[in-house]
Amino acid sequence: MKKIIGLLCAAAMTFTVFAAPKTGVDGEMPTTTPFVLDDFEEGMYMIAVRDGWDAFGNVFMKTQFSTESKTAKSWTGKGNCGVLEYAAHPGSSSQAAIYECSDMIENNWKDYKYMTVKVNNPNDYPVSMQLFTKTGSNYQWGNTDAPTVEPGEHTVVFLLNSSSVAIPSKVLQFGFAFYISGKVPESNIMIDDITLWTKK
Repeated sequence: MKKIIGLLCAAAMTFTVFAAPKTGVDGEMPTTTPFVLDDFEEGMYMIAVRDGWDAFGNVFMKTQFSTESKTAKSWTGKGNCGVLEYAAHPGSSSQAAIYECSDMIENNWKDYKYMTVKVNNPNDYPVSMQLFTKTGSNYQWGNTDAPTVEPGEHTVVFLLNSSSVAIPSKVLQFGFAFYISGKVPESNIMIDDITLWTKK
């Protein structure tokens, strides 16, 4: 009996050690080689775009993307970061505040399996965050699940597979959509250290 229990414990430990990261917030982190796409210290590759898919799309975004120090100071000790500012939401439908990038320093993702992003949600309500990509000659759309980011500082992990990146050797654009539901005040979302992680 002791031998059986010992084998079961060993199997459980093995499963814990080799558990693969998946799309989610503050979960298992990749342990492979990282490649930083943007740390917002030496260049600005991400831009803010308006969400034109809903009734408030033309007024939801308050300002363009910002890395100015006066806004980045809200994330103490993190250096520069991306700040996406949006106006008060007057309705009850979902809105999306979106970062998008079409001028990345690495657009061949075939050797990468994960992306991590540091996120600061300074609000008192959660937001949902989704990674999307446009790949290949036809700008084929891909996207991940949209995990919930609670208030505070978090690390979000995205699994890069055929659903999220249809043609990984030719990534033309990628971005993040933050879905915000209900009536909310004017606020912002901050991101930093967008990083790709190799498969091995």
